Amino acid sequence: MGVLAAAGVGYAAFGPRGSRDPLARGRVQLTYWEKWTGHEALSMQRLVDKFNQSQDRIYVRYLSMTMIEQKAMVAVAGGSPPDVIGLYNKNLPLFAESKAILPLGEMASKRGLTKQTYADAIWRQCNVSVRDRDSVMGPPTLYGMPNTCSTMALYYNKQLMVEAGYDATVAPTSIAQLDLIAEELTVIDASKPGAGRFVRLGFTPSEPGWWPHVWAPHFGGSLYDRENDKATAASDPCVRAYEWVQTYPDKLGVQDVMGFQSGLGSYSSAEQPLLSGRVAMCLHGPFLVNVIKQFKPDFPFGVAPFPCQWGSDAATPPTGLVETDVLVIPSNCKHPEEAFEFIAFVQQAENMEELCIEHAKPSPLAACSEGYYARHPNPYIRVHEEIARSPRGFGYPETRVWNEYENVFRRTFERDIWQLSMKARDALTQVQTTAQAAIDLARERRRLRA
Repeated sequence: MGVLAAAGVGYAAFGPRGSRDPLARGRVQLTYWEKWTGHEALSMQRLVDKFNQSQDRIYVRYLSMTMIEQKAMVAVAGGSPPDVIGLYNKNLPLFAESKAILPLGEMASKRGLTKQTYADAIWRQCNVSVRDRDSVMGPPTLYGMPNTCSTMALYYNKQLMVEAGYDATVAPTSIAQLDLIAEELTVIDASKPGAGRFVRLGFTPSEPGWWPHVWAPHFGGSLYDRENDKATAASDPCVRAYEWVQTYPDKLGVQDVMGFQSGLGSYSSAEQPLLSGRVAMCLHGPFLVNVIKQFKPDFPFGVAPFPCQWGSDAATPPTGLVETDVLVIPSNCKHPEEAFEFIAFVQQAENMEELCIEHAKPSPLAACSEGYYARHPNPYIRVHEEIARSPRGFGYPETRVWNEYENVFRRTFERDIWQLSMKARDALTQVQTTAQAAIDLARERRRLRA
């Protein structure tokens, strides 16, 4: 962290000043950095204001910023961190192993915040096993507390399903069924050339394309062997997943489907591909309902867990990507007890439910009130919460080098897998080799630091 420390000195000079709010006088003043902008930031600001008004000992100043992971690490290294930081769960392995954040287990248990408080996948993602000098994993340790989360599911146009002769209340339950329905919902105008022939696509793995690494678990695979610290992108289940992905550009035409997608409307508009009818089904998060409510509130949509290769029924635990927004305390925080008091306030069911309602996200809690469900803007929020509570809810690989891994995976997906310039196995073998080199380098640095 030596280079970061030098940068941190420069950043500290421009750090937050004391608040001018009269409410702050005579209190311990905390600074809280968060990554959210727009309405999500405003929702968190309201919760911060509620905390400040609920007691007279602590005052929290809330700051929203971009590139929070980099800025937070620089601030910690420079000795001038905020007291609370809002990160993504995927950041925890790096921050924990770098000793940049405090373990929170003791403070949490004192306040009755335990594994039983939270959805299964959420609790798993808040705990990190730090590796020692020999890269042996330590016990799972609580390093982050959730404030919101997201899970990814299948969103589909119910009207189009009915028009195709399907029961709109029953979504596809296997990859084979998804492919069949997608083909039947695809509309082509044979009189037009190239991308112009697509009136509508039933489904494409490239829409919206924000999570190219998501498909392997739906075929029984994983990109990372946590126990052995090994990249596994080229394992057979992963290869099957991306061979399936390649069937779409193969049958639709690489250039045609890319041209079609380049002409789709923007996300935050009435021309969002699902809302406009250009795409009938897509993988998406619960926050899509914000776009629906704003631009097309009567849109007839359904939500279901994204299917898996092996199929499922009502008794099968759903599979899906889970992302958790976490609150952490820097290791050199001057007021850790006060910082955790604020974090514990956020964990209160009433406060967390309100924040999740305003963000249109599922709750990280193991159970929610009926009032929460009645007020939530997403009528299918229970689908998303079932994924968070499922043993098959999966997150990002728990490795400090996930950023590097994800970057190489995304580049390879967009350049080689989706454009069919390489077979899936060959492309994934290259990804695995590059990712493993980064993992091995981290292992050697671990040994040298020790």
